[in-house]
Amino acid sequence: MGEAGRPDTASPPKDGSAGLAARVHAERVRLFYKQQRTTIAASTTIACFLVTILWSESGLSATLIGWLVTMIAIQIGRFVLQLVFMRVSPGVDGAVRWGRIAVLTTGLAGICWGASVLLFFEPTSPMNLVAMTMTATGVASGGLAVLSALPAAYLAYLVSHISPVVVLLAVTGEFVYLVFAACFVFFLVVLVASVRAMGALLEESLHLRFGRMEMIEHLDQARINAEVAGRAKAEFLGMMTHELKTPLNAIIGYAALIGSLPGASQQGKLEGYTSEIHGGARRLLALINDILDLSKADSGKLDLQEGMFSTGAAIERCWQLIQPHAEEARVELTMDLPESLPALRGDERLIRQAVLNLVSNAIKFTPAGGSVRIGAQHTEEGLVIEVVDTGIGIAPEDLPRAMEPFEQISRGYARERSGSGIGLPLAKRIAELHRGRLEITSRTGVGTTARLILPPERVIP
Repeated sequence: MGEAGRPDTASPPKDGSAGLAARVHAERVRLFYKQQRTTIAASTTIACFLVTILWSESGLSATLIGWLVTMIAIQIGRFVLQLVFMRVSPGVDGAVRWGRIAVLTTGLAGICWGASVLLFFEPTSPMNLVAMTMTATGVASGGLAVLSALPAAYLAYLVSHISPVVVLLAVTGEFVYLVFAACFVFFLVVLVASVRAMGALLEESLHLRFGRMEMIEHLDQARINAEVAGRAKAEFLGMMTHELKTPLNAIIGYAALIGSLPGASQQGKLEGYTSEIHGGARRLLALINDILDLSKADSGKLDLQEGMFSTGAAIERCWQLIQPHAEEARVELTMDLPESLPALRGDERLIRQAVLNLVSNAIKFTPAGGSVRIGAQHTEEGLVIEVVDTGIGIAPEDLPRAMEPFEQISRGYARERSGSGIGLPLAKRIAELHRGRLEITSRTGVGTTARLILPPERVIP
């Protein structure tokens, strides 16, 4: 249960449509009891007015007083039941029983109103006729909006009150009273149709409401599951990268030691082997670091170690590190920087890593004889670092996939040179951590331009 007087409407149905129907019925019962106080107050007030009118016309009698006491007792009983319902707040399982109680008590109130017609109705008295017919129409129409949450209760209330009026008017045999009786029958039919329509509208709205709530719950659960899976993935990647980095560092260290042993330089094969071990381990370590940073970024655990640094010096250092790789791939790597390039405030290691990833990616997908250019400029957008290549390019439909982690664009040359699918996504995450962005424009067979844009607040003139 939720708040007092409110069933737990947030819990999903246990058995599909049957469960939804039970929840709708429980909510209708709750609405009935919640609004019942209005009809209790109205019925008690109208009963007092009726007794006052009959008293002024025919005098006070024990029957009149007894009827009024009975009516007030019934209304008090309904009020007590309402208080108990709101305090107990029964759920779906108790709704059926409380619905039956509602029909019984409301029908009992209707019977009491019907008894007033049988006891006090005198069609020959104009004052009595006006009082009884106005009471009947007022009580019947007044309860429509409030009691329509449970049509069965309202119908019991309505029929038990209006039927005696129709019967007593009809048995007189007089034309005027027969017209009155016909009017009441028509009035009864209209009210029955109205309560059925209002009940159907309420049921439809409740179905929509609970259906929407169920859909929201499913979406929330899917979001929670995705977050749990994301955290599990990040934790797994973090654990695995740690486990892999430890032996890799040992491999790199021992490869360096082997290469430095006396006489090792004279053994060409040994030198080549250690060089391959050392280079491969370095590349694998860089890949593992990229995976670790990407997993931290996705889980929100990659923190910036901010500071001021020279943009030109950082880019030049990237160029120096990647130049051997470009020469090996027979790709011309150039750097085009303005003489005065402002400094940046941010995480230098991550910015350099993003630039290295972009340049490495450009070299990887540029055939031998092609070129890659690294440039930078200060614009209104902020500081823009560009990596332009003359490679194979990326088809427009493949651009979104290229920005997703571990995605591979498997076509032609790209299939032969495919990598881990981490470089661009990680560069994008690094840009976003600095409140910047990564833009990729490309044409198949012409080349690709990657623009790492850092916002103006990161630029230090």
